[in-house]
Amino acid sequence: MNREAEQSYGWSRDELIGKSIKILLLPDRYQFAWQLRQQCLKGDVVRNWEGLRVDKFGRLFPVLVTAFALMDEDGRIEFVATITKDISLLKKLEQSLRDSQSRLKEFSRKSIEALEADRKAVSRELHDSIGGNLAAIKFTLESIAAKIAENPQEAASSLENAILHLAETIKDCKRISASLRPEIIDDRGLLPTINWHIRQFSQHYSQIQIIRQIDVKEQDVPELLKIVIYRVIQEALNNAAMHSKADTIYVRLKKTGNYVEAEVEDNGCGFDFNEALNRSDRMSGFGLKSMRERVEIIGGSFSMHSLSGTGTCIRIAFPVGDDMPI
Repeated sequence: MNREAEQSYGWSRDELIGKSIKILLLPDRYQFAWQLRQQCLKGDVVRNWEGLRVDKFGRLFPVLVTAFALMDEDGRIEFVATITKDISLLKKLEQSLRDSQSRLKEFSRKSIEALEADRKAVSRELHDSIGGNLAAIKFTLESIAAKIAENPQEAASSLENAILHLAETIKDCKRISASLRPEIIDDRGLLPTINWHIRQFSQHYSQIQIIRQIDVKEQDVPELLKIVIYRVIQEALNNAAMHSKADTIYVRLKKTGNYVEAEVEDNGCGFDFNEALNRSDRMSGFGLKSMRERVEIIGGSFSMHSLSGTGTCIRIAFPVGDDMPI
């Protein structure tokens, strides 16, 4: 036994040496271990067999076993040697990988659902708002064309109405475009985009005070992270406005060491995070899940603290510089 084995089994070498191997096996697994031993006594080698061992305190842990016969000078089998390696960490990593792959599949599925929902919403907006407005402007202009010769004054009045209608249509186009991706984030950067969104938010929710605590420079935030940070802040503000009953929300952005961190914290009623994620409704908690997965998929970390009656704080952090994942 080496030191790692002592740590895995909880026994010291002096405690174990000389005792039966039975104390390291589950009772119902001993017969199988005996069969492996008999197999080795016939000259076979057991390589990389996965099994279980029991430590001093009754805890089970996975192991990788190799067993083979040892022969004397005359070629007769004298002993069976067994090499056992604790693979608990490997199994945890494998499970983490499976969980990650499962989350990625779920994220991909929900991303497709969200994309289709967005396309449906945009299509409806284009048909009902933009399409309707353009049709109305077309009919107005046709009417003006017919009237302009015989009644110039009425035609001029109709033209003014058409211009107003056209201005509203342009405004609707900008609104739809901004909801898909605000141009300001590409033209001016993340910080002006956050300020712009907070102004838009305050116009709709004037009863909520937004306190900005921005302590980072534009050049401190890599381009890859800007849209993700903006989307998380946007979603967190929307969730707070719709569900928290808060009257104050803090929006924080800072650089700490080799990390860029963002927080959205409210003083609202709070909620049970696991309950929101585990409701029977397939789309419940989608905003929270999409935020977490959007952050983790590019190497960031997502955390949320919320209890009923104590408000909610959503925090994301990304490594930057040499620590940033490629």
